[in-house]
Amino acid sequence: MKSLVVGTYDRAAPIYDQVGIRQFQHFGQLLIDRLGIEPGAHVLDIATGRGALLFPAAEKVGAHGRVIGIDLAPEMVAETQAEVSRRKLTQVEVQMMDADTITLAEFSFDYVTCGSALFFFDFERALPQFFKVIKPGGRFAASLPYTHHDPAENSRWAWLFELTRAAFPADFQPPESWVMQRRLRQPEQIIHALEAAGFEQVTTEAHTLTLHYRDAEDWWDWEWSQASHMWLEGMSAESLEAFKTGAFENLNQMMTPDGIPMQYGMLFAFGQKPVA
Repeated sequence: MKSLVVGTYDRAAPIYDQVGIRQFQHFGQLLIDRLGIEPGAHVLDIATGRGALLFPAAEKVGAHGRVIGIDLAPEMVAETQAEVSRRKLTQVEVQMMDADTITLAEFSFDYVTCGSALFFFDFERALPQFFKVIKPGGRFAASLPYTHHDPAENSRWAWLFELTRAAFPADFQPPESWVMQRRLRQPEQIIHALEAAGFEQVTTEAHTLTLHYRDAEDWWDWEWSQASHMWLEGMSAESLEAFKTGAFENLNQMMTPDGIPMQYGMLFAFGQKPVA
């Protein structure tokens, strides 16, 4: 499963969070603002992707701090390191590393962050790995896509799930890598997971933003830029074309003067490592 996920994100890396609603950038900035990183701090950003948390963290720590981003997808690492170099951020480094087996020294970081990726890991194994590299008194923060329960919003996008189902045989069972069945979906689940790993003062916050696609083509590019890429690649050529045609018909009907609106929910979780 891990190799399938890495391959998908490798192929998506050039446009990942660079098209569409750019939800990871929006929520990444908000999470870092809520975390309260101090100048001079050392930060580890796990599954850094294209740096949605890494770059805001770099701004917070300043020139005398240190930010390391790790990711297992080589193209993500390459794209983000190129952006680091372009911005001349000498306090930032991006490394290829498996977050399930972190090879960094214990007690190295004041803060560890993980944006929209914790559900990809064996979190009972990974969270203690994150815990051990945090200094006593340091903090952990994660964001997780959060399903809101606005009936009107769910109804507006019901066509997307219907078109997706129609693109596959009736008895089709998606691979685990497509659905992430062990996803931490609810606040009580992430609280329990963080406390089991040793974190204290665990809190969660649910945030929802209404973001806008420019048009149907912008949505289509976004679909190829993130996890839904897996589903699109799994469709036959004929099914993919029918899916796109049906999607564009619905999207064009949803168009407003501001673009195509979409509510996107994100759950933030915070925990602190005990001082002693």
